[in-house]
Amino acid sequence: MYIASIKVTFETSDQKTLDTLHIPESKMEDFYKELLLTDGITEAVVVQTCNRFEIYYSGDDEDTGKAQMRKFMMDRYGADMSEYIISERYLETLNHLFRVVSSIDSLMVGENQILAQMKEALEYASKNNHTGRVLEPIFQRALYIGKRVRSETNISKGKVSISSAAVDLANKHNPLSGKNVMLIGTGNMASLLADYICQFQLGSIVVVGRTPENIRRFCDKYSSTQIPFSDVKQGMEKADVIFTATSCPHVLITKELVESAVKGRTEPLTLIDIAMPSDIDPTVRELDVIQYFSIRDLREISEKNKLARQEEVVRSEKIIEEELSRFKMKLENLHIETFLSSLNRYTEEIRARELERSLRRIDDLDPKTQEVMDDLSRSLMKKLMHNLLLHIRDNPQSQNQMENFTQVFTGNGDINGHPGSVPGHPGGHPGGHPGKTQVHPSTMKKPTGHNNDDEKEEEE
Repeated sequence: MYIASIKVTFETSDQKTLDTLHIPESKMEDFYKELLLTDGITEAVVVQTCNRFEIYYSGDDEDTGKAQMRKFMMDRYGADMSEYIISERYLETLNHLFRVVSSIDSLMVGENQILAQMKEALEYASKNNHTGRVLEPIFQRALYIGKRVRSETNISKGKVSISSAAVDLANKHNPLSGKNVMLIGTGNMASLLADYICQFQLGSIVVVGRTPENIRRFCDKYSSTQIPFSDVKQGMEKADVIFTATSCPHVLITKELVESAVKGRTEPLTLIDIAMPSDIDPTVRELDVIQYFSIRDLREISEKNKLARQEEVVRSEKIIEEELSRFKMKLENLHIETFLSSLNRYTEEIRARELERSLRRIDDLDPKTQEVMDDLSRSLMKKLMHNLLLHIRDNPQSQNQMENFTQVFTGNGDINGHPGSVPGHPGGHPGGHPGKTQVHPSTMKKPTGHNNDDEKEEEE
């Protein structure tokens, strides 16, 4: 197995490109199905936020997988996408994942939303069986590292979210005290915006949404007034500042709508769009009385934030380096655990087969005695194998050594009958081509009835 990733982020593309990549929730399962039909890819986790679109993936053939993943992206989004895409493998992928979940590679260094977003991405992929023995433990480790970084450093102390930066930006250009604010959206990002907006002594706050129940709940929490989207133009005419944060897959606020709403206006109307894809047509910035800002305009704040937290970034990177080294060793020895699992299955089949053979030789055997014999055989096998398994786990061997051991132990070198591969850098060679190891369930056949071969095998 191998580990790789492909990504388009705020560092490599503009917001329009990121908006193009966005997958609506209703289309996500179709995207996964198409992706996992791609040659060389058997596991995947898709991470999309307002600042990044990333696919972490794994499979049996790295060269095929990487080539097909790039083709998949080009076929889906066009050849022009190639200039924005970054592909990474093994340690690069792990290091990037750990940095992202620790919010070091975020537009706003230290922001907390990414941890929950990564967790949601993993839960979705896991629930729908899109992850397995490679990506599942990697993402679990990443989430642990993200929590550790936040608990052992001050990387997330203070205002570090996109939402807080957006409110600060609005207040800088159009001081919020006494102003009428319109908030379009009632989701998580909108709630975070409302948390910060409500810290100011506002003239009023109006909330626009499409789901009546969500709007009522939102307005009750933030003591705001609700209006339907059909009345958004009238709301814009009265507003001083408008924030948008919906999950709508297309533009909600067109230039024509804004132009109509500000006709005859002399005071500035500030529009701040932190949605992904964008809620507001960016050409509204061409209008005279409009102050328009999107996520891209938060870069300046981001850079200042990054400089202020540089010491915490260094501390966080040390934690990531330590965890990366530890997890790298675990991945390199994954073939040990898969070998032990296969060995346990192999010996269990022998135990079960021999127990069945013995039970068939005893007439009228009562259930209690059968249970005792089953417990006895399990106990004997467990005690016989205990020290051997412990020694193998405590003294990791290379994949070739494990194959040699299999040859000696089984007499034919086959515990399972199927070749597999080790993630990352198989056979002890970092980033190498997929190697072979036995990892699949046993294919040995159980006896179907008593025959004379039983006695012959016993004599041997």
